Amino acid sequence: MLIQKRLIQNANMKRWFQIITGVAILSLGFGISQIARFQEATAQAQEAHLPQLTAELEVLKAEYKAQQAKWQSHLLEQIVPTLTDESEAVRRQFVDFLEEIGNPGTAALVGMLKDPSKSVRRKAADTLGEIGEDERKAGRNYDAAAIGLATALTDDSDAVFREAISELGDVRPTSAESLAVVVPALIAVQTKGSSSARDDILDVLGQIGEDLAEKGQSTDTIRDALIVGLNDDSTKVRTNAIAELSDIQETSTQTFAALTRALSDDSKSVRARAEDVLIKLGRNRAARITPILVDALTNNPSATTRGHVVDVLGEIGEALVKRGESDEMVVKPLLVALTDTAADVRRNAADELGEMRAKSPDAVTALTQALADSSKNVRSAAQKAIRRIEAAK
Repeated sequence: MLIQKRLIQNANMKRWFQIITGVAILSLGFGISQIARFQEATAQAQEAHLPQLTAELEVLKAEYKAQQAKWQSHLLEQIVPTLTDESEAVRRQFVDFLEEIGNPGTAALVGMLKDPSKSVRRKAADTLGEIGEDERKAGRNYDAAAIGLATALTDDSDAVFREAISELGDVRPTSAESLAVVVPALIAVQTKGSSSARDDILDVLGQIGEDLAEKGQSTDTIRDALIVGLNDDSTKVRTNAIAELSDIQETSTQTFAALTRALSDDSKSVRARAEDVLIKLGRNRAARITPILVDALTNNPSATTRGHVVDVLGEIGEALVKRGESDEMVVKPLLVALTDTAADVRRNAADELGEMRAKSPDAVTALTQALADSSKNVRSAAQKAIRRIEAAK
């Protein structure tokens, strides 16, 4: 009754009321026919057949609801083109009405995303997100809402664009059908708009990636998009890209190579974040990450970058020792770093060899030679490392 009163109050909306009334009559007629069929069946049935009839009734109910929703959706969608001559207030009121309808109004809301008014389009996107989130939480299919929101990512209005991103974060599509549309749509606009918008897009991609990872599904497409984010102009966006790679537990060679390159970033915070994530993801992937780190250690001209590489190698070596595994693959590059041209890198290498309690005899030999290093800090670090290694033995 509330919906009918809203529609009747506006003379220009009479034809909506007529159409919706028609839908109600059709739906009611369909329902009555189903009930009549059931009553006739039960009148002829014996008591022993009641369980079977009850099951049949449930099937009829499900069929009825599905048909009712299908007709509702189709007819509501047909109303959208008739609204072109109505005022913006009326079109906004129709979006409110669709919100009350719920999932059957999804198709019509997708149509409202083409409305001339950005205010109406934004409201339609917001409503689509609410319906999609409700359907997701209820365990029902919400592909239509997710795919509809993906189309709004190309909207000319920044407000509508940002609303679509926000709602996709709440909806989080995971079906193959919706992912095939939503993920490419997000990737296509990941360099669009403000740094804040680009950051939000990475958030949504990361959330989708986490859901996929939890289900054991491939995150390669998400990973590649996040790696692109490592080249963004914004420090915040680059840092977020690293965080999202960490959250989806991405340990491919491509990820380690990209994060190792990030150790040369202009931003200290980005370098520090990359180092932390390389340590976190690399501890259990020593064989995969070490060759990449060794290459950076020997070929990167930046002493700062080489210092970060030494830090990562040391942490990975420490994890190997604690697990009782051979530390040889880590000790060798650290011994190379112990002869680096930069004193800070040499000192750092000595520290890491001591921290990990290197088992290789070559470590003590090299550290003993470092006791004659030209740098006091290196000599001190080498002496401390030797004591730690000997104590561990």
